[in-house]
Amino acid sequence: MMRSVLIYTNQNKDPNGEFTKKVSDFFRSEGVSCEVLVSDKERTQDKDAEIISGRRGYDCIIVLGGDGTVLQAAREARQLEIPIVGVNLGKLGFLTEIEPDRLNDSLKRLIHEDFYTEKRMMLKGEIVRKNGEIITARSLNDIVICRYGGMNMITLPVYVNGQFLHLYKGDGIIVTTPTGSSGYNLSAGGPIVEPSSDVMVLTSICSHSLNHASLILSADDVIEVRLPDTVQDDTKKVECSFDGCIRFMLEKGDTVKIRKSEKYTEFIKLDDLSFLETLHKKLGDA
Repeated sequence: MMRSVLIYTNQNKDPNGEFTKKVSDFFRSEGVSCEVLVSDKERTQDKDAEIISGRRGYDCIIVLGGDGTVLQAAREARQLEIPIVGVNLGKLGFLTEIEPDRLNDSLKRLIHEDFYTEKRMMLKGEIVRKNGEIITARSLNDIVICRYGGMNMITLPVYVNGQFLHLYKGDGIIVTTPTGSSGYNLSAGGPIVEPSSDVMVLTSICSHSLNHASLILSADDVIEVRLPDTVQDDTKKVECSFDGCIRFMLEKGDTVKIRKSEKYTEFIKLDDLSFLETLHKKLGDA
């Protein structure tokens, strides 16, 4: 039986805090202690802005919000190895497990540990600068390297395990986990992958090519995007984003290395719906 939970709430989705209070009051009425953390309105790349990372000793993290809030919580909690479950206060809610109309029953099942867990792989991205500086960030959904600002096409030389793969021309590329395959990757024409798989998917964005098929790679592969010293100018700025929240402007000569992270996100699952049933439920009428 659970004794202590961490509630991570998006104040944009629950501006008056009424739903958050309802959840915390329920846990306390059942004898379960809880701490409430409110996510920042603005996502920043400053690690000091992470408010979950220092919290330990909780049985699980309850995320109140949409898919973006779940992604933020997963990144912040990557070192804690605490399972996460989301309550959908957003629209699609592909990463959330609990709908508000069945809140009490779901929370009772959580308290009595009537669930199973599912591990999802994460990505680790390293931006290596010519001066030796290395910027590291992780994502649960995807890492996107794309043009910034104007409408000019960019050119991205991509290598896999040190071997040249392809010169991608267009708006950029997406490297996604199976969890993120139903997001931006799907919109760009990429395949949907069973979320507990251990693979990476490489998909081009608005490719200027007759052949723009996605590529499914092993989770053991290392993808490198090497920006030339001469191509990037003020009209061809390039950005690297992690789950669409953490963003870095790339510089001439940067190399972005993408690989499977050593950390996983563990999701709590209450329903016995198969992946295909969940897919139809979330995307069938979209």
